Amino acid sequence: MEEKKGSKSQKSHFYLKWPWNVLVYILLVIVLRIFAIPVILLIMRWNKKQQPDGPVEGYCLQRTRGRLIQLLWAAIILLAVAALSVYLVTSWMEGGPERGYTDYIIMIVGGMAVVGGLLIAVYEAYTGVRDVFCPEKSRLAQSIRNQLTYPEEAPPVKELFAMVDEDIRRNGQWFGNLAVGEKWILGDEVSYIPRIRGVFFKDEIRTHHSNGRLRSSRIMQLWIVDDRQNRQLTDFKSPKALKAAFEFLQKRVPAAVFGLYDSQEYKALAYANEDEWYEKDRAYRQKTAQLQEEMQKEQERQSQNQVLTMPDGSVTSRITGDSLSQLLLQCRRQGESRSFQLVPGIPFQGEGRVFSRLVCFSGEGSEPVRIFVEEYSGSPSEPGIYGWSNTMTVYEAETLLRAWLRGQVPSLNGWDKMERTSRGWAQALSR
Repeated sequence: MEEKKGSKSQKSHFYLKWPWNVLVYILLVIVLRIFAIPVILLIMRWNKKQQPDGPVEGYCLQRTRGRLIQLLWAAIILLAVAALSVYLVTSWMEGGPERGYTDYIIMIVGGMAVVGGLLIAVYEAYTGVRDVFCPEKSRLAQSIRNQLTYPEEAPPVKELFAMVDEDIRRNGQWFGNLAVGEKWILGDEVSYIPRIRGVFFKDEIRTHHSNGRLRSSRIMQLWIVDDRQNRQLTDFKSPKALKAAFEFLQKRVPAAVFGLYDSQEYKALAYANEDEWYEKDRAYRQKTAQLQEEMQKEQERQSQNQVLTMPDGSVTSRITGDSLSQLLLQCRRQGESRSFQLVPGIPFQGEGRVFSRLVCFSGEGSEPVRIFVEEYSGSPSEPGIYGWSNTMTVYEAETLLRAWLRGQVPSLNGWDKMERTSRGWAQALSR
């Protein structure tokens, strides 16, 4: 196979960076008021489109900056408090000396509501500003520290965020505003996947009467319980995204406990005493060991059903992860310009597609490794029409090759789509 790289545009992308985007949004609201909403949404969509590989500042920092919206909620609460205060003062002044017991009760309850509203508004405004300008003190940063073995020895916030950002950028699967990577889950808080012991979802519709009308609200949340019985929750706006995230985590952490929030399973896990927790943790580890053993057997079966074609054209079905790593390093040392490829007996499914082979161009010296995966045509006798290609470091290539040997298809986020032509492979035109 001969791969031809298409000419990839290197155009610089223009978008509103922080804090100019916030300033523009504020100016639009001042000038256009409620009509600014569609304009702001269009600008946000444009900004996202201009950063296809994720926000330049990182997902975590972007999320902490998004907490600035709390200033809006604080302003709304203050307006409600001001209106209530005016009402109470007016009612008190108009009441005269004929005030009854009920009037005093209303004034006391109303005064407590005013004080409570002020405290809530101040808290919302403070935490929003704190998270934006002091991200190291944010709830998101603290949730990452809580996942570390020694939280008090955590690195600076820039390194904390980088750990999560890199995992999400390379391996992230998005479900609404929640992203699941290989090791980290980014939601309203951050969870470390190896620490997860339970995942529970909450989908409730609450109704209440207000001014003679029946109003309803829907609460959709994903609750995660870790190995220290800490609980992290993420709010969802879509029941479809909540269900998809729950089902995806069932496959990602099969040994954990899954169920409804506030169920017996949740209470037994979240509120277990020391002895009960010891038994549950032991059961989790036993189940994990059993699943890993089964997975190892399946991986061995997958590797035995693949054929490795060497750069010199020889083939073998006796393949291991170590032998692939050695082959890659050997090809780089020898400056091998030819590729080697892995072809499974049964095409692999992943990323919503079916793939028939993986080709590795080793490169040499400081050159990156190029990996190409070909989409299955539907017939063993016909070559594929499309494929995906990407460059990466040697370590990343070794990890990917070992994963392919286990039957795992790589995430194609950021890969170049290729198309077979009469002259070989060329970058496909966007459609």
